[in-house]
Amino acid sequence: MMRNGLMIVLTSLCIVSYSYADVSVCPKTSDIKASAFTSPDTPAPYNEGFKYEAPASGGKKWEGETMATSDTFLEPKYELKPLSVEEQPAKTICSYGGKTIEQNGEKSTPYLKMTLAK
Repeated sequence: MMRNGLMIVLTSLCIVSYSYADVSVCPKTSDIKASAFTSPDTPAPYNEGFKYEAPASGGKKWEGETMATSDTFLEPKYELKPLSVEEQPAKTICSYGGKTIEQNGEKSTPYLKMTLAK
């Protein structure tokens, strides 16, 4: 029983360490550019947000989008940074998070996924 618990802890630590080490493949926040975007597939008022792009090697580009927000989350106050990487057969996904900001009684929690096709 104790051995199983120890294995779970060690496996969890390895996974966390692996994810943390991999975020170096993610684009730097300063390299991400945002442009206003309206989705034709999403009903108003949730259809407005931003498209994101960042350069990748080999002429490829990282892409992402956020909806139902009027903020890009790229401003320094959000302290946006890569949190994890998910490798899939056809793409790499970097998830970003940052500091929650409360302003005028509204909370804004930054979250962004950037995807790179393989």
